[in-house]
Amino acid sequence: MVLVMVVGACGDETPEETPSTGGGGVTSSTTDATSSSAGGGGHGGAGTGGNAATGGGGGSEEGFPWEGAIDPNGGPASSRLTSHEVGTTASSQGYWAYEPAGYPGSVQWPLLIALHGVGENGNGGTQLGDVLDAGIPKLIDKDNWPNERPFVVLMPQHSGGGCPSANEVETFISFALTTYDIDPRYVYLTGLSCGAIGSWSYLNQHLDSQIAAMVPIAGNGTGAWNNRGCELGKVAIWAFHGDADGTVPVSGTNTPMDGLAGCPAPPALENEKTIYPDVGHNSWDRTYDLSAGHDIYTWMLGFTRDP
Repeated sequence: MVLVMVVGACGDETPEETPSTGGGGVTSSTTDATSSSAGGGGHGGAGTGGNAATGGGGGSEEGFPWEGAIDPNGGPASSRLTSHEVGTTASSQGYWAYEPAGYPGSVQWPLLIALHGVGENGNGGTQLGDVLDAGIPKLIDKDNWPNERPFVVLMPQHSGGGCPSANEVETFISFALTTYDIDPRYVYLTGLSCGAIGSWSYLNQHLDSQIAAMVPIAGNGTGAWNNRGCELGKVAIWAFHGDADGTVPVSGTNTPMDGLAGCPAPPALENEKTIYPDVGHNSWDRTYDLSAGHDIYTWMLGFTRDP
């Protein structure tokens, strides 16, 4: 088992909570005793390991499939960021696409779907630029995204009001898998605020049918927990929230993650919760730019699923 925060065997003990350094919040970590193989998932580098069925880390003894294809001198991230307005592709949504340096090459790549908040909702055309105002899209647009990070990142715009539905997210992931050169073992989902609520809704309906790990930030997974319970543990989850969030109460993260911490069966994959003290609704900037010290990108790559 390779973990750096605090580890408890799921169903055997109550996970401890300990403050991390550098204002990074309080992280509790729960992992099934068989869930991480040597060098696999966790906060360190994602190295050798198995698959998400046993919770192991991604890659192999030879490394990740795309490692030799990454071009560290591929120019600024924004030069590989393109907009795709609704009606110009087979997707029913407009979206932004980031292709990693070296893509496509002769390999398949990991996929990261990033869902925005309600403030970035739009028509998928003339309002598509609003997606770049926050989160991962903003980091890429401002060239704060390293070339060594290997994800194809797709950022769909939700139209209308409210948050993305489970079927909307599932349909977009299916589109991504048939449109881009993606290794289906390495598919990940993250969202902020309304996008995190949509991520939890997706997990509630589709579990591990497409994704290996999920990072919801300032979302509400209470409904998913009430409906699915311990089944949510089929996907590795690292959830973040500010304890002073006045928009989406922190209970939306505490309820499902504390529930998963006590699941005896089915054995859960790694599930972590980071609560930032005295932080309001915007708990995503410090998470996505890694300034809080939590490398969610390496962590996600530590998990795969059998397609």
